[in-house]
This record gives sequence, structure tokens and C-alpha cells, in this order.
Amino acid sequence: MNVTHEPPVKKILYWCDRCNVPLIGRTCACGADGREIELLQPYDVRPALAADMALIKNLIRERFGNVPVQTVLLLNKTGGVDRADLVIAHGHRFGWLSFDPVTRKYSFDLSPEALPYILKHITTGILDLETGIEHGQGQGRMGGKKFRLKTPHPDGTAIVKLKNRFGTGTVRDGQVRVRELAPVEPRTGKNPDWAQVVQQNRYHLKNLERNAVRMIRQHVHDRPVCNVSFSGGKDSTAVLTLAKKAGVTDAFFLDTGIEFPETVAFVRSQGVPVIEKAGDFFAAAEKAGPPGKDNRWCCKLLKLRPLKLHLAEVGPCVTVQGNRWYESWNRASLEETSQNPANPLQLNISPIRNWRALEVFLYLWWQKAEINPLYERGIERIGCYVCPSMLESEYEDLRAMHPDYARRWDAFLSAYAKKRGLPDAFHRWGLWRWKALPPKMRELCRDRGIPVRDDYTLQAEPPAGREETVEIAGEITMEPDMAAQEPGGYDVDAIRRDFPILADIIYLDNAATSFSPEPVIAAMVEFEHRYRANVGRGVHRLTSIASHRYWHAHEKVAEFIGGKNGVTVFTKNTTESVNMVAQGLVWKTGDRVITTILEHHSNLLPWRRLARQGVATDSIGISPDYTLDLAALERAITESTRLVAVTQASNVLGVVTPVREIARICHGRGVLLLVDGAQAVPHLPVDVEELGCDFYCFSGHKMAGPTGTGVLWMKEPCIEPLVLGGGMVETVTADGYTPAQGYQQYEAGTPNIAGGIGLGVAVDYLQAIGMDRIHRYETDLTSRLIEMLSKNDRVRVYAPKDPAHRIGVVSFTVDGFHPHEVAQQIDEAADIMVRSGHHCCQPLVESLGLPGGTVRASLAFYNTRQEIDLLVATLDELTR
Repeated sequence: MNVTHEPPVKKILYWCDRCNVPLIGRTCACGADGREIELLQPYDVRPALAADMALIKNLIRERFGNVPVQTVLLLNKTGGVDRADLVIAHGHRFGWLSFDPVTRKYSFDLSPEALPYILKHITTGILDLETGIEHGQGQGRMGGKKFRLKTPHPDGTAIVKLKNRFGTGTVRDGQVRVRELAPVEPRTGKNPDWAQVVQQNRYHLKNLERNAVRMIRQHVHDRPVCNVSFSGGKDSTAVLTLAKKAGVTDAFFLDTGIEFPETVAFVRSQGVPVIEKAGDFFAAAEKAGPPGKDNRWCCKLLKLRPLKLHLAEVGPCVTVQGNRWYESWNRASLEETSQNPANPLQLNISPIRNWRALEVFLYLWWQKAEINPLYERGIERIGCYVCPSMLESEYEDLRAMHPDYARRWDAFLSAYAKKRGLPDAFHRWGLWRWKALPPKMRELCRDRGIPVRDDYTLQAEPPAGREETVEIAGEITMEPDMAAQEPGGYDVDAIRRDFPILADIIYLDNAATSFSPEPVIAAMVEFEHRYRANVGRGVHRLTSIASHRYWHAHEKVAEFIGGKNGVTVFTKNTTESVNMVAQGLVWKTGDRVITTILEHHSNLLPWRRLARQGVATDSIGISPDYTLDLAALERAITESTRLVAVTQASNVLGVVTPVREIARICHGRGVLLLVDGAQAVPHLPVDVEELGCDFYCFSGHKMAGPTGTGVLWMKEPCIEPLVLGGGMVETVTADGYTPAQGYQQYEAGTPNIAGGIGLGVAVDYLQAIGMDRIHRYETDLTSRLIEMLSKNDRVRVYAPKDPAHRIGVVSFTVDGFHPHEVAQQIDEAADIMVRSGHHCCQPLVESLGLPGGTVRASLAFYNTRQEIDLLVATLDELTR
């Protein structure tokens, strides 16, 4: 059972009436004992700073005239729908400052305890109950009663009087509710400044410092490295100051990419190294929706990922952090040391966990430490400017300080709400800050007529009808946004903007299927919305457009692989393409097919099936360096060999086979050559005529195209169509038919038209980047991955050493773990998605002595060095 040890000052504030200053201990430097003041939850009292003071003074003066306000005011955060602070002056309740997220206005509700100090200065806002309320209402006790007003009075707090008694009341809708009336004895008090407050608390501040420094020194050698996690806020600034006194000099700051610029500038001014952002918040929000206080997906993306990468370089460390008991219920039981649950490398120590915000500010002022300027500008919680934990009152400050930032987030929230039919309150009142609304916000919605579901989420409004004008747009060349790219450079961030699905995951399973960029998806949607029609079977406008674009997609794909002089057929995938050749050639008993142990089942099973027709299949092995045994292949070719079927790049080992040399051998013996290019086309420049093959097969879904699309390229249309029917014939007579020419004779029935058009756009997209550039970029990533994995003694990598002989497919195993365990754990720990098992290549995997298969990380042109580093860091963590 965990027991929370609360410090003696947690619920009590002390006040020296002689010096008129708050105390953080029982006694004042003047020798007087402090008077106890009970605080309200969460007891985290703090100074009113410049923006707070200006706000309070303006609200008071608007209501009551030129009333002087103490220099030293304290703010005690309390419960409310947004900002709600108890204001303390002279050691008494002075009033309540609150912000209404609906009206977007502040109000100040004066406390009766403030009257002795300000009554003689008030020039307006006093409501005389003898003359100001309707006749006959002012009989007997008046406290707690409501009265109708004779004349209009502004809604809000008012000072009420009746003869020689004064009090406060609340005016609303032409009525005033009186709280209590009592005689008021005028008082005066000293008006110290904060420097005097610091001076009177020096003894207590020294004790706080001594204890905190001692704690840091006790744990500084618990691990090889000690550093400070610096956020740019007051707490981490205090901790950094204390850590330096304890001899700790290393620190780091995690830049989420959505920090206030003032914070980043402040961090740099302190000489703290900045760890650059690890993810794109806005892209992730498009996919996941806005984060909430109860749905903090952003922390994992923007903080835990870069922290994992940083700690992978630092190694085991003690990290001094500024977490405090009073910040949240989660931290209310924070121990002196705590193991980071997200990363076993980090032991956190919290030397100021029992400090309130008051102690923190006083300590920083005592040390004359520089403080983030945002505090003086009204931001009480320093963090990301779109953090769900920020108050709506602070968001109003953001609108004034950085209108461009606010406009961007406002536009996102508005579009998000509109798309889901949510009421404007979702955006305008800040209800997006919760996935499931808490009681106080449900009550606000109920009072304002906003419907809430049983699961406490906002209820969508009925969709309004809309009309849409349908136009047929001309064909557009769709390319990735590379505008920010340097000449000859590679701007992966620009590319990733076209792949919103990548925003909050690390996807390294591209050998199985890749993702499609926005232009590909847009092209398919455009077909469905604008000109959906069958192809080649009509003359009306829509079918003409569809037929032309579908035909043009064939032309683009053919040009992409250097195959304009052959026949380019659209299929469902590589598997169908290989089967079309296997079933379309005319075989005779005794024919032989040679394939390799590197093959995917799709380029093995169709040939084995031919055994029914008396066709034998031979499989060629690999050398110890995983390259194909070319000499064995050449020896295996005999007079009965009809066809060689070989992959251009292995989907398990990433090894690239010497297709040109194989083609030379085959054609010298009169043997046909089929190449499985499924893993090559997305990663290498391909020219089928230069390769010298007779058949080339690949899939669209592995090269940023749609699923259900594939290609069979043939040097000559020498196979029989696998399927007969509509669309593949020129004429049909009573006893025969004439097949169509070109690709049409192999695409019977209605094809995947949208997919085919999308595949053409995928080709446009890849060409816009440049396959040479993609290949160079992926080669660098692959080399980095192999090199870093190889440093872990418990990881065994299966990949060719020569970068010229491989693509970005890297298989590995981890000692003590089944491949499925590895894949599951790194997904759960870091949202990293890899493949595990046999990869549809069981003979190869078992020949390597790996009955359980491997873990496979397969890269694409949109992956990053940071993702590679995070994979390695996660594996290091798993095996440590």
C-alpha cells in the first residue's frame, strides 16, 4: 500500500501580519509567527505576475473606480470550467478571478474580506439597498436573499450597503442576491514588493535549497550519467539551478515542434541542447483527431519518441526533473526517485516534488535566475501552445501573442467539428480538450442546451443538406510537394506530408504493402465522383474519359519500366501475373522450369503446379553471402529447360539478383526469363528492355499504388489469355472469336478502373521524386539500419554486406525472442510496425535454419533516419 506523505505546508499558507508578506514556513525573518491561512485544492498557491496584476486591476477599476491594489497578490487555483483563482491580499481572501469559456470574458468577484482595505477608495459600483431595490423588499435579515432592482445595474459583483453596513452581492437579470451585510472597519497595511517577500523567506529558501541539493547529490551516481530534463518552465528552471549547485551540468530540452517560440528562445539562452521534434503534430491530428486531457496521444509521439532516441545515445542515466505533487493527481504520490515506466534507461529524481509554485518563484527570484517571459504575459502552464491542458483563458492570450498559430489550430478544430457534425461549442468553448467530458463540462453543456451522449462525448448534429456541382476536370499531373527541396537534395518531410497515415506510427512493413500518397487517393476518388464508367464499351462522355485515362495509365506504367515496346497488362497483383504466364504458355511433358530458393511463394507454387502436366521445377540455392549461385543456375539449364523464373530482389534478404547476367545465359540457351519485380520496382530504376527479360511482374500496392493492382509486362504477347469474356475480343461469331490486340485481350471483364488510374498516378509520383534519388536515399537508410543493428550482440542480421547487392529489406532475429514476440513488443512499446514469420518464403527461411522465421524491417522512400534510430533504440531496450 502506498502512503502519501504530505508536507506540513501543503494545505496551509502562513502570513506575517507585521510585514504583510506570505511565508513558506511558520516564522518570518522579522521574528513573528505567521498566521495560518487555509488554502483550497489543489493548494498550489502562486504569485500574481504582470499580466495577472494588470487584469485584476482593470476589472476592479472598471467596476469600482481607481482602487489601489496590493503589489503582492497570491493566486490559489480552484475548481471551475476554466480559469478560476482565489485572489489573496493582506493574508485574506480578496476575490475570485474567473474566465467564462462561453462568453470569452473575465470576471472578478470581490470578497467581503477585501472591503476593509478598499472601501474608502471606491467611487462607483455601490448599490444602496435603501434606495436601489423595489419598495417593500428590504425587511428583516437580508443576507442570502434576492431583491428586484429599481434601476438598471451592470450584471456581476456589486458592493451593497444598508445604512452603516456593507457587503457584496451578485447582480443578474435585474436582481441582486445579497451575501451578507456587516459593519466595516477600515484597515491599512504595508505594501511590500516581492523582493521584500524573498528577503523575509530567505531562511526557508535556504533550507529548501539545501534539502534539494542534498537529494540530487545522493542519487547523482545511481547511474553512469546524470542530466536535467528541461522544459523551459519555472519548475525545470529551478531544478536546473539546483542541479548545477549539485555539480550536474548536462541538460536537454525536447522540442515537440509546437512549443511557444518564446520557450525555445529561452531554452537556447540557457545553453540547454535542443532535441529536435520527432513527429508532425498537425499531420497526426488529421488522423487521430485533437488530443484530450484524457487522450494524450501527442505525448507519446512528440515526447516519448525523441526521449527514447536521446537516451539511446546517452545510456543509463539519472534525470533530475521538476515534477511536483501539486500539479496533478497523478503526481500527488510522487516518490523521491521513480523509474521511467516508458524507458528503463532513465531513473527520475524529483527534488522539488513538495514545493508549491510560490516556493518555486521565490527561489528563482532569490537566485536572480532568468525566467521564461511567458509567465509575465499570462501563461501559467508552460508547454505546447495547443496542449489540451492549457486553459481557454490562456488560449485567448495565444490569439493575441501568436495569431497565426491560433488561426491554424482554430481552422483545424473547425474543420474537424464540421466534418463530424459537432456543434460549434466543440471548438469555441474548448470542449475538444476532452474525449469524454468531465462533470463540470457536461453541466455547462446541459445548461446551454448542448446534447451529450451517454458515454459523455458530444452528440453530432443532424447533417445539413448540401449540393455539389459536378464537373469533369482535365487530367492533372500530381507530384509530391518538393518545393522546399534543395537542388539535388531529398526532402523527406515534404514527401511525408502526402502520407497522413504515417503521422503517429513508424511503418517498416513496406515489403508487404506500401502506403499511397494523397494524389493517388484523390485520383481514385475523382474517378468515382466525376466520371465513373466502364472502359472501352461506349461512346458517351464519361466512358470516353474513363477509357482514355485507363489507357493512359498503361502507357505511363510501360514508360516507367522502359517497356513501351512490349505489352503492359494490368492484373490484380504479382501473383496473378505469374500465374497468367504459368497457365498461358503451352507446356509439354519433360519441360523444366528453373527457379531459386529466394522466391516468394507466388513465384514458386505456380511452377510446381505444372507437375500435373509433366513439367519439373528445379530450385537454385544461394552462396554464404546470400547472393544467388549463378554458376549453379547456369549448370542447371539443359535442353529441356523452358523457362527461368527469378526474383529481382528478395523479400526476405533484400539481395538483388544479377538479372542482366541471367538474361544473357537464358537467351544464349533459348530459354525464356520471367522476373518477379515486386520488390525491385518500388526501390530501383527498372528498364525491362535493358534487363533482357521476356516477362516482368510486379504489384501496385508495393509501389505507392492501390491494392488490387498489378502488372504483367511481356516482350511479346506469347501466352494464351487466362480468362475469356467481354472486353477482350474484337469480334465473336457463331463458332469462334477474334481476340483484341494489345493489353485488352488479357483483361477480360470489367477491370479495376479506379485502381489502374491510381497506379498511373503512383508512377507519376515516383517519377517526380526520381527513382535514382529514391534508390540512393534508401541505400543510405539501409546501411544505417544494418550497421546499427549489428552493434547489438543479441541481434543477428541476414543481409548482403555489399550495398550494391541489396534493397531496403533487412531480416534479423533476436536471441531469446520469437520473431512474433519482437514484432508485437516493439509495436506496443513504440508504434513500430514490422513483419515477422516466414514472409511467404518458407523454403528460404528454413534453409537458413530459422523455423520460426525472422523479423523483417522493410523501408520505403518516406521512412526517415529517426525512425531507423528509434527501431534500433527500442530493440536495444528490449534486449538490455
